[in-house]
Amino acid sequence: MFDAKLLENLSISFADKKLAFKKEDVAFIAGKDTFKGKMLGFLTTDYYRREKLIRGGDLVYGYVFRTWTNEVTFTKPYPMWVLFSPAKEFADDPNLYVSVLNALQAIELPKRPSKELRRLYTMLNAELSEPKYYLIPEPYAQGHLVYLSMAYHRPWHNNNMKLGINPFIVGSLISKEILYLPTKYWDETFKKTYFDF
Repeated sequence: MFDAKLLENLSISFADKKLAFKKEDVAFIAGKDTFKGKMLGFLTTDYYRREKLIRGGDLVYGYVFRTWTNEVTFTKPYPMWVLFSPAKEFADDPNLYVSVLNALQAIELPKRPSKELRRLYTMLNAELSEPKYYLIPEPYAQGHLVYLSMAYHRPWHNNNMKLGINPFIVGSLISKEILYLPTKYWDETFKKTYFDF
C-alpha cells in the first residue's frame, strides 16, 4: 500500500541517485533528451528551471485523474492532470485524493456560475487547460491544501503508467511546473507496490 514510509524510502533512494547524476540523467527526467523534447515548452521560464527543480525539489504523491492524446501509438508526450499536496496527511494516506476528486467531479455549473467556479470547472474539464499550482477552493478540498497541475507524461518514462497515485517532483519556490519521476529512478519496493497495486 502507498504510505509515507514508501514515499520516504523512494525520496532517500532518489536523493542518493541524484548525487551521481550526469547531464543525460537530468535531461532524461526534464524531457530534454530528444529534439522534440527540447522543443516542448522552450519558450517558457519553467522550461529553464527544470534542472534546478530536479536537483532541489521534493517528491510527493500525485493523483493522476485524466490524460489526453489524439494518438493511438502513445509515442509522444501527452498531458496529464494531477492533484497533489505537500501536506503530510496526503503522504500518510494518498487515498484522500479520491474524496477530493469525487467532490470535484460532482461539480455542475449553474446557469450563472461565479467566475471562480467557472475557472475551476474549465481547469478540470477543458482538453487543453494548463493549470499550474491551481489551488483547489476550500469546499472541494475538504479542509486540505490541494493543488491541480498539468504535467507532461513521456511514455518512455513509464510505459505502463496508471491513473491514480504516481510520484512527482515539486518545488513551488523553484518552478510552477511539476515533473513525473521516471521508473528508471524508482527503488524496487516502490516498483513492486506500484505495479502490483
